[in-house]
Amino acid sequence: MADKANPIELLDDARLTGTHVSWTLIASLGDFLDAGMFAGTGITLSAILAYLHITSTLLAGFPALVTLLCTAFGALIFGPLGDRYGRKFIYQVDMIIYAVAAILLAFSFNFIWAMVFYALIGISVGADVPTSWSLISEFAPKAGRGKLMTYTNIMWYVGVLVELAIAIAIYNTGITLFRTIWIMLGVIAIVAWALRRKLTESPRFDVLKGRYEDLHSATKVLGTSQESEVSISKAPKYKEYRYGELFTKYGGPLLFAWFLYLMWGIPASTYGEFFPYIFSSLHLVSTRIVFAFEAIYFGSAIVPGLLIYYFLTDKVGVGRYPLYLTSAAMSAVSFLLLVYKPFLYNVPVLLISFLLFGIGQGLGVWPITRLYSLEHFPTSLRNSGQGFVWFTMRFEGAIFGLFTPLIVKASVTYIGWIAGIFFLLALIVVGIMGFAAPSYVRTESRSLDQTAEE
Repeated sequence: MADKANPIELLDDARLTGTHVSWTLIASLGDFLDAGMFAGTGITLSAILAYLHITSTLLAGFPALVTLLCTAFGALIFGPLGDRYGRKFIYQVDMIIYAVAAILLAFSFNFIWAMVFYALIGISVGADVPTSWSLISEFAPKAGRGKLMTYTNIMWYVGVLVELAIAIAIYNTGITLFRTIWIMLGVIAIVAWALRRKLTESPRFDVLKGRYEDLHSATKVLGTSQESEVSISKAPKYKEYRYGELFTKYGGPLLFAWFLYLMWGIPASTYGEFFPYIFSSLHLVSTRIVFAFEAIYFGSAIVPGLLIYYFLTDKVGVGRYPLYLTSAAMSAVSFLLLVYKPFLYNVPVLLISFLLFGIGQGLGVWPITRLYSLEHFPTSLRNSGQGFVWFTMRFEGAIFGLFTPLIVKASVTYIGWIAGIFFLLALIVVGIMGFAAPSYVRTESRSLDQTAEE
């Protein structure tokens, strides 16, 4: 039995409580706002282009390019800062930046200023989401880490669905839709900042930096430490690694995380920012119906997340590895359906494709990618690792996003080929890892200290 006087073991062995869930929901407001940036950029793209009289196909890709690039550099810069100054400090400051930029974007009067505000929103998202995930993983019980990370995934989809509901309701109002979306996101960022002020710092970061008063407070709330007194002397000693060791000592986990983020990031960012643009170009249904299709696609990801993934992800033997393989296969099939033109121009087949990708990603491919990227780094490099893989994912997505309108103009089938092949590669590599390095992909019910050591 774990020594209950050890505060980290106490947190690892704690039962999942309402406090864990409420703290996770507050932290994962960053996912809601990340989704808001993604979907908001796509949903309001036509409105802002028309309002600012932008007709260039290349410039149409700039909002996606700027938000993704700045998210990338925000993650790269603020990831190490989160390891130096703490998770809580970073994810409060970034909400202020997001709120101000989103509200100012709503009233942009020219293309250059709009790009400045898109950039600030991207930077704040890049700073926030990797930091929030590090915090959640570090206070989660080892047998409930997957469950808590499920909420971050669902909050992302909820963010999209809220915006789609607004878009469906006022889809033909042009700049009014644009302003409504971005003002709403600014207000939610303010609410997130206010709620986060009440949370404690990551317990593991407190141990790393010797901040034992805050650690004791967190353990009392999350670790049910009323059963015995917390002994600070029993806390583990975490080594402070240099940033360069992320690429040397932890180069293997970093490479694995980078690969999974690349295979996921290009297809996901393409749909996240360009779904209305892509499927409106087929001229099969009205704009309102395209928004409804997008809502079906994102909404379908929530159901398997809540009904299947949530209950299986932390179960040894039936959790992350088989769920990832199943969901990657479904995602690959969903995109490969689009390469056959009779299917591409068939509305029922398109709906099947949307549902396969929605259900597939919610079943595991995206939430498990998040877990794998958190679990194999030590506390002093966890945020840095997250920041780097987020940088690569969003940087690659930004470059691809710049050319997405041109690819769509050539043929939507190319989107199907690219995304389908990416998911097939992910399926093959993770499948091999299950035999070659099972500790990388079967991490259920093990503490972060154990997975990082392995």
